[in-house]
Amino acid sequence: MRYALLLNVFFMLTGVPVAAQDGQVPEVRTSLENDTAVPGQPLLYRVTVLVPTWLPSPPEFPSYEAPNVVVRLPSRASGPASETIGGETWSGVTRSYRLYPMIAGTYQIPAGRIKITYSDPDTQEPVVTEVTTDSFEITGQIPPGSEKLDPFLAANSVTMERSVEGNPQEMGVGDALTLTTVVNVAGVAPMFVPPFGQNIETGGLAVYPKEPVLEEREDRGLLSGTRTEETVLVAEADGSYTVPEATLSWFNLKSGKIESIAAPAISINVTGTAVPEPQPKSAAIDWRRLFGSAMIVVLIGFAAFFVWRRYASLLMAYARELKNRHRASEGYLFKMLVAAIRSRDLNLLMRRSLDWQRTVERKVPNCDWSAYNLAIHQCCALSFSRQVPKSSGESRKSWEHLLIAARSTRDSVLNSHRNTEVQNLPDLNPR
Repeated sequence: MRYALLLNVFFMLTGVPVAAQDGQVPEVRTSLENDTAVPGQPLLYRVTVLVPTWLPSPPEFPSYEAPNVVVRLPSRASGPASETIGGETWSGVTRSYRLYPMIAGTYQIPAGRIKITYSDPDTQEPVVTEVTTDSFEITGQIPPGSEKLDPFLAANSVTMERSVEGNPQEMGVGDALTLTTVVNVAGVAPMFVPPFGQNIETGGLAVYPKEPVLEEREDRGLLSGTRTEETVLVAEADGSYTVPEATLSWFNLKSGKIESIAAPAISINVTGTAVPEPQPKSAAIDWRRLFGSAMIVVLIGFAAFFVWRRYASLLMAYARELKNRHRASEGYLFKMLVAAIRSRDLNLLMRRSLDWQRTVERKVPNCDWSAYNLAIHQCCALSFSRQVPKSSGESRKSWEHLLIAARSTRDSVLNSHRNTEVQNLPDLNPR
């Protein structure tokens, strides 16, 4: 009796239901197939929730976000599970995560809280409880012999193609051509492909790089995709110029060797000013057609003036409302945040970051901002440091990491919100 009383007191103090003695509370099990992976390659982590009855609503799983770790939910991330416990069949749900270490190092994945709603075995009433999973570590390990790759990229295959829109050998001052370089990867997400052709420095040519375009595909768990970089070159002075070749070294996961690919250099020849296009000869004026067109324009003008006088205030109010909605949207605020990160303006970054996070929190409460906030903290620490100049390579890398962390956090939050809305599981084992 004394031991039973002590057990009851212990369960009361720790918040664990006393019914746990009979095995009638949810059980949560986790598994990690491997704790070490090459940066950019996934580690599979599973969480299984089991209850003695059924789940009236799906469990609320955590995101497990961590610095320098990308967390993704594969297609069909959640599925039914069942197991015989104590001679009875328990049912539940299994959630799978893919954890991608971004760079070499050991990373702590924080503990996660799971909110579970299940039917009470006696009263059949819904019971809500929370269970915490243990924290764990994963390691990103660069294969021996590839330590000199900077930045590091590992894949099953990598190809590079370059195309030119325009004639680089017959350009005049003011003419433009478009240079497009595409990298195709298999066995890794295109977000891990580093920039390779945007920093073109050629005197006499104005360089206007566009935002890189990433397209990702998944086939039975195998990631692949493309990174496309497009740059517009405008001739500013006579002369001969060369756009250097774009090179990329990478580690082949199949052969275990370092390989290199390159897109060819482009020779450009600019001579003289641009030749104007010949102007077509003016045709004879058709006065009847001109008069008819003028009357149509006048009538349309009168109609527009009448509508404007009558509905101007309503139209202007509606236009202001549309403009305010657009500027308050999550997509617009994130675009402004990306612009602030690229400008490396801390004051502007903090204001726009706060606006974006507030908007996301209204849509998806209780977001995990740990990785994103840590990246901001690192940028602030380096920017205000007296020992590291703001133009140093370390400061540049911290801003690039902040941009990656912002995109990764946004993808994770929006995917989690989308899964919550779309992948609502039906009741398991309905009575």
